[in-house]
Amino acid sequence: MSALQRLVDDPRRFLTGWPDKPTVYERYVVQLAALFNQDDGRRVVTDPALRSIEVGMVHQGAPAAIAPDADHPTHTLVLNGLHLTWPPLAAFARQLAAELGHPITANVYRTPAASRGYGPHWDTHHVLLAQVEGVKTWRLHPPIFTDPLDSHRWTRVGFTDEQLARVERDAAAVVLEAGQVLFIPRGWIHYGHTDDAPSLHITFGVQLLTRHWILQQLTDQAAEHPELRAALPPNLSAQRVEELLADTTDALLSWLEGLDPARAGAPIHTSQQLAVLGVPR
Repeated sequence: MSALQRLVDDPRRFLTGWPDKPTVYERYVVQLAALFNQDDGRRVVTDPALRSIEVGMVHQGAPAAIAPDADHPTHTLVLNGLHLTWPPLAAFARQLAAELGHPITANVYRTPAASRGYGPHWDTHHVLLAQVEGVKTWRLHPPIFTDPLDSHRWTRVGFTDEQLARVERDAAAVVLEAGQVLFIPRGWIHYGHTDDAPSLHITFGVQLLTRHWILQQLTDQAAEHPELRAALPPNLSAQRVEELLADTTDALLSWLEGLDPARAGAPIHTSQQLAVLGVPR
């Protein structure tokens, strides 16, 4: 069984294009629990050799300076980076990344009863949120910033008072039960809470490679073009920026017109493959 089949009902359709709105998929609890469950959480927080890349506690959406505890009655346990340290999730993330062609991260959140998670926010990546134990209610609202990149994180862009009020007023509720997976496209605003029972879910982040990423790869290749390495003129502060921009644009367009797609595409394909494998470049 493919990794994607363990998360969504229609993997073939899923691979033809990203869903453009949040979607709930019905999966088997045992499949999700085999990746990470409450007992695994206890092991991770008590065994330093198994610790995730980042371990923290959160209370009602705010970080709390207390020791990690997988059974805390009021605080949420946050385990980030388990795709690097927890073997079942590491293997699953690698398989899912190979199928989707984009890097995958895996974080785990164990939230106690009658608690809320982080406040309204959006992610700069797609999310596949796998509910392993308990029930969690999510509030979802369409993006106010479309297709955000890392530089457009909600902590940097933020909400106006009017936007936040609209989100809190109009967000739709989705109740996610154990064995269900919620796909949240990047940019969609979301926040969640528990009711009368604890919740444990795995968040798989699809760290999207974008057209902007392609442009960054091309920029690196452009450094091999002498005209684009040329120094800007002296007395630079007195130069007209418009003329400098036009001159550089002309040089760039000339380089792009002569670009061999096969030759330029080969190192980009290599970078994509390395990104899927989690190798930084």
